[in-house]
Amino acid sequence: MDTGTPVTGYHWCSVPAALQDDEALLTAVVEEHRLLYERCFRDDLEVNHQLPIMTHAFRRLGRWRVFLLLTPWMLARLFVPDEPPDIEVPDDWRAQTRKGLPYAVIGPTFELDLLTGKQKAHLNYSTSIGHYLLHPLILSMDRFQTPDEVFRAWNEVIAARNENLKKMQKQNPQHEEISRREFFSGMLRR
Repeated sequence: MDTGTPVTGYHWCSVPAALQDDEALLTAVVEEHRLLYERCFRDDLEVNHQLPIMTHAFRRLGRWRVFLLLTPWMLARLFVPDEPPDIEVPDDWRAQTRKGLPYAVIGPTFELDLLTGKQKAHLNYSTSIGHYLLHPLILSMDRFQTPDEVFRAWNEVIAARNENLKKMQKQNPQHEEISRREFFSGMLRR
């Protein structure tokens, strides 16, 4: 399969033309991780062999295709760009260097500017997909029996985060009063 074209100067290997279709990309990601399971995790006692490999919650955020990937060893959010991002791929993560090397879950960290704010994710590379970014969400899968349990647990994390954000956004009246007092006292002193 064609592995895409590195961008001059940045060395980002884009998804092949055949994976520009969203369904084709999701199918390729599942197949890639099925092969990784067979090669790296099949006999690993620390992964949850009851869980399938599947994608979930696909959406587009600007130029990024974003979705969840469930595997027996992690739940992660994947970011696959429609076009190469402004990310300088380190020498040891360039396509020609990564071919034949062992699978690495966590590559170098990069920060993304998305419609929803900044996100940190790790560079990853696959010969069939090209470069993409991965944000691990849950790395200990042993307590889950089904995919629904995993997604329910992740939804609880999201709900708790959203509740905390709401609490932080509420104005603290005492802080507001102090700020007003400090502002006016500064104006009166001369």
